[in-house]
Amino acid sequence: ASIVMSIIGVIGFAICYFNCHEHVPVKRNTQNEQKAKFSDYIKLVFTNKPLLCIILMTLFTISAMNTNNQMMIFFCQYNLGHMGLQPIVNGIMMGCSVVGILLIPKLVKLFGKKKTAIGGLLIGCAADLLNFVIPTNIYTFIVLVTIGYVALAIPNGVTWAFVSDVIDYSEWHNGIRKEGITYAAFNFSRKIAQALAAVVSSGILVLTGYVANAVQSEMTLMGIKAAMTLYPGVALGIAAIILYFFYGLTDDKFKKIADDLNHGKWEHGTIE
Repeated sequence: ASIVMSIIGVIGFAICYFNCHEHVPVKRNTQNEQKAKFSDYIKLVFTNKPLLCIILMTLFTISAMNTNNQMMIFFCQYNLGHMGLQPIVNGIMMGCSVVGILLIPKLVKLFGKKKTAIGGLLIGCAADLLNFVIPTNIYTFIVLVTIGYVALAIPNGVTWAFVSDVIDYSEWHNGIRKEGITYAAFNFSRKIAQALAAVVSSGILVLTGYVANAVQSEMTLMGIKAAMTLYPGVALGIAAIILYFFYGLTDDKFKKIADDLNHGKWEHGTIE
């Protein structure tokens, strides 16, 4: 199965590589590129407020998603009483998330990128918190965890459009285009988020007295449930707040930035 999926993955990447072409001419400041120092890269990242915003948002969204994934096996085995439920629940969640991802272009067209992402985060937050409050039941759990996962998949998909926007913003704001450092900074935040999820998952298990392959105490069961539902709910709520109040790169503002760049302009002059 792994070999088959690997082959499909390689074919998918190859199709993307050979069929993706740049249609927008990019004006680059070659003089600044030759003289770029490490401090210049640091400046490009830390003067890009929209980038810092999505990095901070990503710490919460990706850690929420990974905590959910990591705790699923524990929740199914101990809280639901059957480890065999894990692949079934994961299959339902991930299968439905594909539908959510396919809806992203339509949602963005109707509401814009920022509102679509915030809406997904708030729905996911509500579903996860409700799942924590309601007494554990296999049916309500599957329905709510699926809603939460699908809702999270939507802003996670939109985030990659945000990355493209903040690259253009960086060029418009600094007069220099550096895609690589922007993607590197963003991807590094995803790695930190994955590590944070591991800390949350393992930390809660340790703090609540988890013992492998044993009957768990009520405290441990509550800790597993909290890691599975409460932490993702709170994390998605914080992510929505960050995006709403601090991400100032609206669709209208981006249109103006894109128009300036198309005419060879940046915030303080002409790109040479």
